[in-house]
Amino acid sequence: MSESPAAVEIRRVHLEDKDALKQVHELFELVRATETPELPPVPEDRYAGALEHPPPNSEYRCYTAVDDGTVLGQTWVYLPHDENAHYAEIELAVHPDHRRRGLGTALLDHFLRLSRDEHRSELVIRVRAAVEGGPSRPETGARFLEKHGFTKALTEIDRSLRIDAIDPEAEQRLWDASIAAAEGYEIVSWIGRSPEEYVEGLGRIDSQIFAEVPLGELDLRPRTVDADFVRTREDRAEAKGDILVRTIAVHQAGGDLAANTLIYAHEGEEHAGQAITIVDPAHRGHRLGLLTKLANLRQLREHHGHVTTIWTGNADNNANMVAINDQMGFRPVDALLSYQRKLDV
Repeated sequence: MSESPAAVEIRRVHLEDKDALKQVHELFELVRATETPELPPVPEDRYAGALEHPPPNSEYRCYTAVDDGTVLGQTWVYLPHDENAHYAEIELAVHPDHRRRGLGTALLDHFLRLSRDEHRSELVIRVRAAVEGGPSRPETGARFLEKHGFTKALTEIDRSLRIDAIDPEAEQRLWDASIAAAEGYEIVSWIGRSPEEYVEGLGRIDSQIFAEVPLGELDLRPRTVDADFVRTREDRAEAKGDILVRTIAVHQAGGDLAANTLIYAHEGEEHAGQAITIVDPAHRGHRLGLLTKLANLRQLREHHGHVTTIWTGNADNNANMVAINDQMGFRPVDALLSYQRKLDV
């Protein structure tokens, strides 16, 4: 097999190309096992599911660097539309045995051309980094991006929680204190599709995410989330096999949906992902973030006892949510650094 990047062809992977998707999965898993073995594996069918069912008003694309029929590198591209049609984000991976041969540069150059063709002015690539007390992480990805004009724009800390490691008495104390602080609010939990009476409120509170969550230097603009968006997102989750485990807080006097938290679980998988937790600014100060997360944890235990570990990520300067996660027992594993580069398009 040639070692020259000149022999490598950049190909777009389509949904019907099962062999290419299999190689994409194998390469991502090889890189994960080599560099970040503490992170949970991603099942093979998750890649086809993402291509076929992207988030509402966005798309995923996958491009591979192929030499003699073998995938040696790849990019996973996220292209939002509507409010964030200026933005593009990729995950870039190169086979550990084929690095320092120009493959990463060839894939990055392809991404730059694609971004210009798509009129994307803000480009983001994310890499892993070590945190104090956590496992080591290679620094080559960050150095590579800095060499090519990218600068660090956001640091998120990924944390994990072993459910069986939580002290029941400590959890009960947190629950009792949160219930006392949340007088006047009703906690409602469900699994799967949202009851119709809460869909509009979910859209309203989720529309606040990009305005309220710390984003560092990233220019992600508030998006409009209406009832159709909420239902489309649930349709996508069902099609991908995601199990939506959700808890909200409702203000009893006004009926407003005041807080929302969500966990993504999968049948037969031990690892689950904690998605966004948000509290409406008008209802903060009542420990609703902690209370909804504790209630959702109880619901997860009751209905999906096969889950052993929950993963979450927060901006390093999101002090309130970091404090909540610390109280629940989440512990840092590593950092996810978003590197940004601006383009004139």
